[in-house]
Amino acid sequence: MKSLLKSKLISGTVLALGGQAAFLMSNMILFLVVVREFSQADFGVWGLYLTIIALLDGLRQGLLQNGLTRFLIINPASEKQILGAGLFLHLVYIAFASAVLAVFAGPIAQFWNMPSMEELLKLSFLPLMSIGTIQGLSVLCFAKGKSAAYLLLNLSYLIAFVLGLGLVFWNGELSLTSILWVQGFACLFPLGLARFFALGKIGFPTYQWIKELLSYGKYIAGTNLFSLLFQKADIFMIGYFLNPAAVGLFHLATKIIQYIELPLSALSQTIYPRLAATHRSNDVTQLNTEYGRGILLLFVLLAPAALLVLFFASPIVTLLSSEEYLGTVPLLMILVPATLIKPWGRVFGLALDAVGKPQVNFQMLGFSLTVNIILNFILIQAFGLIGAAAATSISIVATIILGQIRIKKYLEVSSGMALIYFAKQTLTQNFKLKTS
Repeated sequence: MKSLLKSKLISGTVLALGGQAAFLMSNMILFLVVVREFSQADFGVWGLYLTIIALLDGLRQGLLQNGLTRFLIINPASEKQILGAGLFLHLVYIAFASAVLAVFAGPIAQFWNMPSMEELLKLSFLPLMSIGTIQGLSVLCFAKGKSAAYLLLNLSYLIAFVLGLGLVFWNGELSLTSILWVQGFACLFPLGLARFFALGKIGFPTYQWIKELLSYGKYIAGTNLFSLLFQKADIFMIGYFLNPAAVGLFHLATKIIQYIELPLSALSQTIYPRLAATHRSNDVTQLNTEYGRGILLLFVLLAPAALLVLFFASPIVTLLSSEEYLGTVPLLMILVPATLIKPWGRVFGLALDAVGKPQVNFQMLGFSLTVNIILNFILIQAFGLIGAAAATSISIVATIILGQIRIKKYLEVSSGMALIYFAKQTLTQNFKLKTS
Protein backbone atom coordinates (compact mmCIF):
# COMPACT_ATOMS: atom_id res chain seq x y z
CA MET A 1 0.00 0.00 0.00
CA LYS A 2 2.78 2.41 0.94
CA SER A 3 4.68 1.60 -2.24
CA LEU A 4 1.50 2.29 -4.20
CA LEU A 5 1.11 5.69 -2.55
CA LYS A 6 4.76 6.42 -3.20
CA SER A 7 4.31 5.47 -6.85
CA LYS A 8 1.31 7.79 -7.16
CA LEU A 9 3.28 10.63 -5.58
CA ILE A 10 6.16 10.18 -8.03
CA SER A 11 3.78 9.87 -10.97
CA GLY A 12 1.90 13.01 -9.92
CA THR A 13 5.18 14.88 -9.49
CA VAL A 14 6.41 13.90 -12.95
CA LEU A 15 3.11 14.87 -14.58
CA ALA A 16 3.05 18.18 -12.69
CA LEU A 17 6.58 18.95 -13.84
CA GLY A 18 5.65 17.97 -17.39
CA GLY A 19 2.59 20.22 -17.40
CA GLN A 20 4.49 23.17 -16.00
CA ALA A 21 7.33 22.51 -18.45
CA ALA A 22 4.86 22.58 -21.36
CA PHE A 23 3.44 25.92 -20.23
CA LEU A 24 6.89 27.39 -19.63
CA MET A 25 8.05 26.03 -22.98
CA SER A 26 5.49 28.26 -24.68
CA ASN A 27 6.84 31.19 -22.66
CA MET A 28 10.41 30.23 -23.53
CA ILE A 29 9.64 30.08 -27.25
CA LEU A 30 8.02 33.49 -26.98
CA PHE A 31 11.01 34.79 -25.03
CA LEU A 32 13.47 33.51 -27.68
CA VAL A 33 11.45 35.09 -30.50
CA VAL A 34 11.25 38.48 -28.80
CA VAL A 35 14.89 38.59 -27.64
CA ARG A 36 16.17 37.62 -31.12
CA GLU A 37 13.72 39.44 -33.41
CA PHE A 38 13.37 42.74 -31.57
CA SER A 39 15.82 45.36 -30.35
CA GLN A 40 17.20 45.36 -26.81
CA ALA A 41 15.08 48.44 -26.04
CA ASP A 42 11.91 46.72 -27.34
CA PHE A 43 12.82 43.65 -25.29
CA GLY A 44 13.06 45.91 -22.25
CA VAL A 45 9.62 47.41 -22.93
CA TRP A 46 8.21 43.91 -23.34
CA GLY A 47 9.85 42.81 -20.10
CA LEU A 48 8.38 45.69 -18.11
CA TYR A 49 4.96 45.10 -19.69
CA LEU A 50 5.05 41.41 -18.75
CA THR A 51 6.02 42.42 -15.22
CA ILE A 52 2.84 44.51 -14.95
CA ILE A 53 0.75 41.60 -16.28
CA ALA A 54 2.44 39.16 -13.86
CA LEU A 55 1.65 41.50 -10.98
CA LEU A 56 -2.03 41.64 -11.84
CA ASP A 57 -2.29 37.91 -12.51
CA GLY A 58 -0.56 37.20 -9.22
CA LEU A 59 -3.27 39.19 -7.46
CA ARG A 60 -5.94 37.14 -9.24
CA GLN A 61 -4.25 33.88 -8.31
CA GLY A 62 -3.95 34.90 -4.68
CA LEU A 63 -7.58 35.93 -4.54
CA LEU A 64 -8.84 32.63 -5.92
CA GLN A 65 -6.30 29.81 -6.28
CA ASN A 66 -5.58 28.56 -2.75
CA GLY A 67 -9.10 29.38 -1.57
CA LEU A 68 -10.65 27.31 -4.36
CA THR A 69 -8.30 24.41 -3.66
CA ARG A 70 -8.97 24.49 0.09
CA PHE A 71 -12.76 24.81 -0.15
CA LEU A 72 -13.07 22.14 -2.85
CA ILE A 73 -11.16 19.71 -0.62
CA ILE A 74 -13.06 20.39 2.61
CA ASN A 75 -16.52 21.10 1.09
CA PRO A 76 -16.99 18.65 -1.83
CA ALA A 77 -20.79 18.79 -1.46
CA SER A 78 -20.77 22.49 -2.44
CA GLU A 79 -18.48 22.04 -5.45
CA LYS A 80 -20.85 23.54 -8.04
CA GLN A 81 -21.46 26.71 -6.04
CA ILE A 82 -17.75 27.09 -5.22
CA LEU A 83 -16.80 26.76 -8.89
CA GLY A 84 -19.54 29.19 -9.90
CA ALA A 85 -18.32 31.77 -7.39
CA GLY A 86 -14.73 31.25 -8.51
CA LEU A 87 -15.59 31.74 -12.21
CA PHE A 88 -17.62 34.86 -11.41
CA LEU A 89 -14.76 36.46 -9.46
CA HIS A 90 -12.27 35.37 -12.14
CA LEU A 91 -14.16 37.13 -14.95
CA VAL A 92 -14.98 40.25 -12.95
CA TYR A 93 -11.37 40.66 -11.91
CA ILE A 94 -9.99 40.30 -15.46
CA ALA A 95 -12.57 42.75 -16.84
CA PHE A 96 -11.79 45.32 -14.14
CA ALA A 97 -7.98 44.99 -14.40
CA SER A 98 -8.06 45.19 -18.20
CA ALA A 99 -10.27 48.28 -18.12
CA VAL A 100 -7.98 50.06 -15.64
CA LEU A 101 -4.90 49.36 -17.76
CA ALA A 102 -6.66 50.52 -20.94
CA VAL A 103 -7.84 53.78 -19.34
CA PHE A 104 -4.43 54.60 -17.83
CA ALA A 105 -2.30 53.22 -20.69
CA GLY A 106 -1.04 56.65 -21.71
CA PRO A 107 0.04 57.88 -18.24
CA ILE A 108 1.67 54.52 -17.40
CA ALA A 109 3.70 54.53 -20.64
CA GLN A 110 4.66 58.14 -20.04
CA PHE A 111 5.77 57.45 -16.46
CA TRP A 112 8.43 55.01 -17.69
CA ASN A 113 9.09 57.02 -20.86
CA MET A 114 8.15 54.06 -23.05
CA PRO A 115 5.58 55.27 -25.63
CA SER A 116 5.37 51.88 -27.38
CA MET A 117 3.96 50.32 -24.20
CA GLU A 118 0.66 52.20 -24.52
CA GLU A 119 -0.71 49.98 -27.29
CA LEU A 120 0.29 46.84 -25.37
CA LEU A 121 -1.50 48.02 -22.23
CA LYS A 122 -4.73 48.53 -24.18
CA LEU A 123 -4.66 44.84 -25.16
CA SER A 124 -3.96 43.55 -21.65
CA PHE A 125 -7.22 41.59 -21.57
CA LEU A 126 -5.60 39.06 -23.95
CA PRO A 127 -2.67 37.89 -21.78
CA LEU A 128 -4.73 38.24 -18.58
CA MET A 129 -7.46 35.99 -19.96
CA SER A 130 -4.94 33.55 -21.46
CA ILE A 131 -2.81 33.16 -18.33
CA GLY A 132 -5.88 33.23 -16.10
CA THR A 133 -7.56 30.42 -18.05
CA ILE A 134 -4.51 28.15 -17.87
CA GLN A 135 -3.95 28.83 -14.18
CA GLY A 136 -7.64 28.42 -13.34
CA LEU A 137 -7.80 25.03 -15.03
CA SER A 138 -4.59 24.05 -13.24
CA VAL A 139 -6.21 24.75 -9.87
CA LEU A 140 -9.06 22.36 -10.69
CA CYS A 141 -6.68 19.68 -11.93
CA PHE A 142 -4.63 19.69 -8.74
CA ALA A 143 -7.61 20.04 -6.42
CA LYS A 144 -9.01 16.86 -7.99
CA GLY A 145 -5.65 15.08 -8.25
CA LYS A 146 -5.75 14.98 -12.07
CA SER A 147 -2.12 15.63 -12.94
CA ALA A 148 -2.51 13.93 -16.32
CA ALA A 149 -5.26 16.38 -17.29
CA TYR A 150 -2.98 19.24 -16.22
CA LEU A 151 -0.26 17.96 -18.55
CA LEU A 152 -2.61 17.51 -21.52
CA LEU A 153 -4.23 20.93 -21.12
CA ASN A 154 -0.86 22.65 -21.04
CA LEU A 155 0.33 20.66 -24.03
CA SER A 156 -2.73 21.76 -25.99
CA TYR A 157 -1.94 25.40 -25.16
CA LEU A 158 1.70 24.93 -26.22
CA ILE A 159 0.72 23.40 -29.57
CA ALA A 160 -1.89 26.09 -30.30
CA PHE A 161 0.50 28.88 -29.31
CA VAL A 162 3.39 27.57 -31.43
CA LEU A 163 1.14 27.10 -34.47
CA GLY A 164 -0.32 30.60 -34.09
CA LEU A 165 3.08 32.21 -33.60
CA GLY A 166 4.48 30.30 -36.56
CA LEU A 167 1.63 31.50 -38.77
CA VAL A 168 2.17 35.12 -37.77
CA PHE A 169 5.92 34.82 -38.35
CA TRP A 170 5.42 33.09 -41.72
CA ASN A 171 3.13 35.91 -42.92
CA GLY A 172 5.66 38.57 -41.91
CA GLU A 173 3.26 40.13 -39.40
CA LEU A 174 5.30 39.58 -36.26
CA SER A 175 4.88 42.38 -33.73
CA LEU A 176 4.44 42.63 -29.99
CA THR A 177 0.70 43.24 -30.41
CA SER A 178 0.25 40.26 -32.78
CA ILE A 179 1.91 38.07 -30.14
CA LEU A 180 -0.75 39.15 -27.63
CA TRP A 181 -3.52 38.11 -30.03
CA VAL A 182 -1.89 34.70 -30.50
CA GLN A 183 -1.81 34.24 -26.71
CA GLY A 184 -5.48 35.15 -26.45
CA PHE A 185 -6.62 32.65 -29.08
CA ALA A 186 -4.31 29.87 -27.89
CA CYS A 187 -6.10 29.65 -24.53
CA LEU A 188 -9.33 28.62 -26.31
CA PHE A 189 -7.90 25.16 -27.02
CA PRO A 190 -7.36 23.99 -23.42
CA LEU A 191 -10.64 25.63 -22.48
CA GLY A 192 -12.40 23.53 -25.12
CA LEU A 193 -10.69 20.34 -23.95
CA ALA A 194 -11.41 20.93 -20.25
CA ARG A 195 -14.96 19.59 -20.46
CA PHE A 196 -13.63 16.12 -21.32
CA PHE A 197 -11.64 15.81 -18.08
CA ALA A 198 -14.57 16.05 -15.63
CA LEU A 199 -13.04 18.94 -13.71
CA GLY A 200 -16.37 19.80 -12.16
CA LYS A 201 -19.75 21.26 -13.06
CA ILE A 202 -20.20 24.98 -12.54
CA GLY A 203 -23.25 26.09 -10.60
CA PHE A 204 -24.81 29.49 -10.02
CA PRO A 205 -22.50 31.72 -7.94
CA THR A 206 -23.89 32.35 -4.48
CA TYR A 207 -23.17 35.34 -2.26
CA GLN A 208 -22.03 33.02 0.52
CA TRP A 209 -19.21 31.44 -1.51
CA ILE A 210 -18.21 34.70 -3.17
CA LYS A 211 -17.85 36.15 0.32
CA GLU A 212 -15.95 33.08 1.57
CA LEU A 213 -13.49 33.17 -1.33
CA LEU A 214 -12.91 36.89 -0.96
CA SER A 215 -12.54 36.64 2.80
CA TYR A 216 -9.97 33.85 2.54
CA GLY A 217 -8.24 35.15 -0.56
CA LYS A 218 -7.76 38.79 0.43
CA TYR A 219 -4.73 38.05 2.60
CA ILE A 220 -3.22 35.69 0.04
CA ALA A 221 -3.84 38.27 -2.72
CA GLY A 222 -2.12 40.86 -0.57
CA THR A 223 0.70 38.44 0.12
CA ASN A 224 1.06 37.71 -3.61
CA LEU A 225 1.08 41.43 -4.33
CA PHE A 226 3.85 42.03 -1.81
CA SER A 227 5.72 38.93 -3.01
CA LEU A 228 5.55 40.00 -6.67
CA LEU A 229 6.48 43.58 -5.84
CA PHE A 230 9.32 42.09 -3.80
CA GLN A 231 10.44 40.13 -6.88
CA LYS A 232 9.72 42.85 -9.47
CA ALA A 233 10.65 46.04 -7.61
CA ASP A 234 14.05 45.92 -9.27
CA ILE A 235 12.55 45.87 -12.79
CA PHE A 236 10.20 48.76 -12.03
CA MET A 237 12.97 50.84 -10.48
CA ILE A 238 15.50 50.01 -13.21
CA GLY A 239 12.92 51.19 -15.74
CA TYR A 240 12.50 54.46 -13.84
CA PHE A 241 16.15 55.21 -12.97
CA LEU A 242 17.95 53.70 -15.99
CA ASN A 243 16.63 52.90 -19.51
CA PRO A 244 14.78 50.24 -21.57
CA ALA A 245 18.06 48.58 -22.62
CA ALA A 246 19.02 48.10 -18.96
CA VAL A 247 15.57 46.64 -18.31
CA GLY A 248 16.22 44.22 -21.17
CA LEU A 249 19.45 42.96 -19.58
CA PHE A 250 17.85 42.48 -16.18
CA HIS A 251 14.74 40.91 -17.71
CA LEU A 252 16.93 38.31 -19.43
CA ALA A 253 18.49 37.46 -16.06
CA THR A 254 15.08 37.10 -14.42
CA LYS A 255 13.84 34.89 -17.28
CA ILE A 256 16.78 32.53 -16.79
CA ILE A 257 16.06 32.49 -13.05
CA GLN A 258 12.41 31.72 -13.83
CA TYR A 259 13.38 28.56 -15.72
CA ILE A 260 15.73 27.53 -12.92
CA GLU A 261 12.74 27.87 -10.57
CA LEU A 262 10.48 25.61 -12.62
CA PRO A 263 10.14 23.11 -9.71
CA LEU A 264 9.02 25.90 -7.35
CA SER A 265 6.17 26.83 -9.67
CA ALA A 266 5.20 23.31 -10.69
CA LEU A 267 5.35 21.48 -7.37
CA SER A 268 3.92 24.20 -5.14
CA GLN A 269 0.52 23.18 -6.49
CA THR A 270 1.06 19.59 -5.33
CA ILE A 271 2.74 20.40 -2.01
CA TYR A 272 0.00 22.77 -0.83
CA PRO A 273 -2.89 20.23 -0.80
CA ARG A 274 -0.71 17.68 1.03
CA LEU A 275 0.20 20.21 3.74
CA ALA A 276 -3.46 21.24 4.10
CA ALA A 277 -4.65 17.63 4.40
CA THR A 278 -1.87 16.72 6.86
CA HIS A 279 -2.64 19.68 9.11
CA ARG A 280 -6.25 18.56 9.38
CA SER A 281 -5.08 15.22 10.80
CA ASN A 282 -3.31 16.99 13.73
CA ASP A 283 -0.29 14.70 13.29
CA VAL A 284 2.77 16.83 14.13
CA THR A 285 5.25 14.16 13.01
CA GLN A 286 3.55 13.76 9.64
CA LEU A 287 3.33 17.54 9.22
CA ASN A 288 7.09 17.78 9.80
CA THR A 289 7.59 14.96 7.31
CA GLU A 290 5.55 16.71 4.63
CA TYR A 291 7.28 20.01 5.39
CA GLY A 292 10.71 18.39 5.03
CA ARG A 293 9.63 16.46 1.93
CA GLY A 294 8.57 19.69 0.26
CA ILE A 295 11.83 21.52 1.02
CA LEU A 296 14.07 18.63 -0.01
CA LEU A 297 12.12 17.84 -3.17
CA LEU A 298 12.22 21.46 -4.35
CA PHE A 299 15.91 21.85 -3.52
CA VAL A 300 16.99 18.62 -5.24
CA LEU A 301 15.14 19.60 -8.41
CA LEU A 302 16.28 23.24 -8.28
CA ALA A 303 20.00 22.77 -7.57
CA PRO A 304 21.21 21.14 -10.86
CA ALA A 305 19.88 23.93 -13.07
CA ALA A 306 21.16 26.61 -10.69
CA LEU A 307 24.67 25.12 -10.64
CA LEU A 308 24.61 24.72 -14.42
CA VAL A 309 23.88 28.42 -14.86
CA LEU A 310 26.56 29.41 -12.33
CA PHE A 311 29.27 27.42 -14.16
CA PHE A 312 28.18 28.12 -17.75
CA ALA A 313 26.51 31.53 -17.53
CA SER A 314 28.28 33.12 -20.51
CA PRO A 315 27.57 30.40 -23.10
CA ILE A 316 23.98 30.07 -21.85
CA VAL A 317 23.34 33.81 -22.23
CA THR A 318 24.95 33.84 -25.69
CA LEU A 319 22.96 30.78 -26.77
CA LEU A 320 19.64 32.24 -25.63
CA SER A 321 20.20 35.74 -26.99
CA SER A 322 23.46 37.20 -28.34
CA GLU A 323 26.77 38.63 -27.17
CA GLU A 324 24.96 41.95 -26.81
CA TYR A 325 23.42 40.57 -23.60
CA LEU A 326 26.63 39.38 -21.88
CA GLY A 327 26.09 42.15 -19.33
CA THR A 328 23.55 39.74 -17.84
CA VAL A 329 26.27 37.32 -16.62
CA PRO A 330 27.41 39.32 -13.54
CA LEU A 331 23.76 39.69 -12.54
CA LEU A 332 23.29 35.90 -12.62
CA MET A 333 26.36 35.41 -10.42
CA ILE A 334 24.57 37.42 -7.72
CA LEU A 335 20.97 36.24 -8.24
CA VAL A 336 21.44 32.46 -8.63
CA PRO A 337 22.95 31.76 -5.17
CA ALA A 338 19.97 33.44 -3.52
CA THR A 339 17.67 31.25 -5.62
CA LEU A 340 19.14 28.11 -4.05
CA ILE A 341 17.54 28.88 -0.66
CA LYS A 342 14.10 29.69 -2.07
CA PRO A 343 12.66 26.20 -1.33
CA TRP A 344 12.72 27.06 2.39
CA GLY A 345 10.81 30.27 1.76
CA ARG A 346 8.30 28.71 -0.63
CA VAL A 347 7.35 25.83 1.68
CA PHE A 348 7.14 28.23 4.62
CA GLY A 349 4.57 30.32 2.77
CA LEU A 350 2.59 27.29 1.59
CA ALA A 351 2.48 25.88 5.13
CA LEU A 352 1.06 29.09 6.59
CA ASP A 353 -1.59 29.32 3.84
CA ALA A 354 -2.47 25.63 4.30
CA VAL A 355 -3.18 26.05 8.03
CA GLY A 356 -5.27 29.18 7.55
CA LYS A 357 -2.64 31.80 8.51
CA PRO A 358 -2.29 33.79 5.27
CA GLN A 359 -2.19 37.08 7.21
CA VAL A 360 1.23 36.14 8.63
CA ASN A 361 2.69 35.90 5.12
CA PHE A 362 1.03 39.20 4.31
CA GLN A 363 2.57 41.00 7.29
CA MET A 364 6.05 39.55 6.80
CA LEU A 365 6.24 40.27 3.09
CA GLY A 366 5.02 43.80 3.69
CA PHE A 367 8.05 44.40 5.87
CA SER A 368 10.36 42.61 3.41
CA LEU A 369 9.00 44.61 0.49
CA THR A 370 9.81 47.84 2.31
CA VAL A 371 13.39 46.68 2.88
CA ASN A 372 13.70 45.60 -0.77
CA ILE A 373 12.47 48.93 -2.14
CA ILE A 374 14.80 50.90 0.13
CA LEU A 375 17.80 48.76 -0.89
CA ASN A 376 16.93 49.03 -4.60
CA PHE A 377 16.46 52.79 -4.31
CA ILE A 378 19.92 53.20 -2.77
CA LEU A 379 21.90 50.55 -4.65
CA ILE A 380 20.52 51.10 -8.18
CA GLN A 381 21.49 54.76 -8.07
CA ALA A 382 24.91 53.88 -6.61
CA PHE A 383 25.85 50.76 -8.65
CA GLY A 384 23.30 50.44 -11.47
CA LEU A 385 22.24 46.92 -12.47
CA ILE A 386 24.71 45.26 -10.08
CA GLY A 387 23.10 47.22 -7.25
CA ALA A 388 19.65 45.96 -8.27
CA ALA A 389 20.82 42.33 -8.24
CA ALA A 390 22.51 42.79 -4.85
CA ALA A 391 19.41 44.42 -3.36
CA THR A 392 17.19 41.56 -4.54
CA SER A 393 19.52 38.83 -3.25
CA ILE A 394 20.00 40.45 0.16
CA SER A 395 16.24 40.86 0.53
CA ILE A 396 15.57 37.21 -0.40
CA VAL A 397 18.06 35.89 2.15
CA ALA A 398 16.75 38.19 4.90
CA THR A 399 13.13 37.23 4.21
CA ILE A 400 13.77 33.49 4.33
CA ILE A 401 15.79 33.69 7.55
CA LEU A 402 13.00 35.73 9.15
CA GLY A 403 10.44 33.17 7.94
CA GLN A 404 12.27 30.21 9.47
CA ILE A 405 12.32 31.99 12.82
CA ARG A 406 8.73 33.14 12.71
CA ILE A 407 7.03 29.91 11.61
CA LYS A 408 7.78 28.34 15.02
CA LYS A 409 5.24 30.69 16.58
CA TYR A 410 2.38 29.22 14.51
CA LEU A 411 3.34 25.61 13.71
CA GLU A 412 5.19 22.86 15.52
CA VAL A 413 7.70 22.54 12.71
CA SER A 414 11.26 23.57 12.04
CA SER A 415 13.23 23.14 8.84
CA GLY A 416 15.95 21.06 10.52
CA MET A 417 13.58 18.68 12.32
CA ALA A 418 11.34 18.45 9.26
CA LEU A 419 14.23 17.27 7.10
CA ILE A 420 15.28 14.77 9.78
CA TYR A 421 11.72 13.37 10.06
CA PHE A 422 11.48 13.00 6.29
CA ALA A 423 14.91 11.35 5.99
CA LYS A 424 14.07 8.96 8.86
CA GLN A 425 10.72 7.99 7.33
CA THR A 426 12.30 7.46 3.89
CA LEU A 427 15.09 5.28 5.28
CA THR A 428 12.62 3.25 7.36
CA GLN A 429 10.37 2.62 4.33
CA ASN A 430 13.33 1.57 2.18
CA PHE A 431 14.58 -0.79 4.87
CA LYS A 432 11.16 -2.43 5.23
CA LEU A 433 10.91 -2.87 1.44
CA LYS A 434 14.33 -4.53 1.29
CA THR A 435 13.62 -6.91 4.19
CA SER A 436 10.10 -7.86 3.12
